[in-house]
Amino acid sequence: MKRVFGDIGRRVVIAAPMAGYTDRVFRRFARKFGADLTFTEMVSAEGLVHSTKMTLKYIEYSPDEAPIGIQFFSASPEYMRQAASMVKNMGFSVIDINMGCPVRKVMKKGAGAALLANPAVALKVVEAAKSAGLPVSVKIRCGVKSCAEWKSIKRFVAELEKIGIEFLTIHPRSAAQMYSGESDWRIIRDAVQSFSLPIIGSGDLLDIDAVRERVEFAAPAGVMIARGAIANFEIFTQVRAWFEGKPTPRFSLADRARTLLEFIRQEVEFRGETQAVKWSRKFLSKLFRGFPGASNFRAQLDRLETLAQVEGLLRPLMESKFSDF
Repeated sequence: MKRVFGDIGRRVVIAAPMAGYTDRVFRRFARKFGADLTFTEMVSAEGLVHSTKMTLKYIEYSPDEAPIGIQFFSASPEYMRQAASMVKNMGFSVIDINMGCPVRKVMKKGAGAALLANPAVALKVVEAAKSAGLPVSVKIRCGVKSCAEWKSIKRFVAELEKIGIEFLTIHPRSAAQMYSGESDWRIIRDAVQSFSLPIIGSGDLLDIDAVRERVEFAAPAGVMIARGAIANFEIFTQVRAWFEGKPTPRFSLADRARTLLEFIRQEVEFRGETQAVKWSRKFLSKLFRGFPGASNFRAQLDRLETLAQVEGLLRPLMESKFSDF
């Protein structure tokens, strides 16, 4: 991973690409709170080649979001080759190929997790991405229908290792599972023990305790945090401190509420008030869980229309004395 992270000398913590979440403001906050690397939302290679307005918007970023990678999905080596060539001089640290997305409209195109069932094409897609000269990484699941497919997936991983990808991120659920059930970190431990290729673990990393438990069990080269960072940018600070051998800070609900309010204020600057407040509801919904009276806060979300209303809703939490997270 030296071409992406240099001689960092420790495990890395990465902000996962999440459709509908990891916009420019999210990436800025992830970096500010300690993420070593951020990613664009998943981008269609075909969409970029055809330069659709929405796709071009997805790949915009500013220096305070970097280092940043771009994540593509495609089942076409030719489109991947063209898309990689288009971004090679845009300052991205790595091209990530998504072979884990379980969403039907992506898999129907033969992309995302569907590529795991077509390793010959998948390898050509990776080779095409590498033709641009940037580091290339891959994100996979443990299988398409079941993690029982892992033995055959390992043969594919061995080919990825031969090709020379920078790192492999594994979400140890099958595509059929979507996000249900529990991720099987035995898969990640097996990959770490079976390959010299750096393995990044993902799945159910919802708080620092979950990260610690799974990393100690599987010993990956790092973690990619997705849902655990929604309304909880502090998790990057905690994980990075632990990886650096420093005391792990604890954050209260009030801390998280203050951070989220600043995040929403910056979203207002980025999107405009109406759109930003609507966008922020899913983050607020995630914050309003796990404490007495949380349902009363969630019940007010659909009525939020202005930043002032958001501030009013968050004020009691910012003044609260709830226990640390």
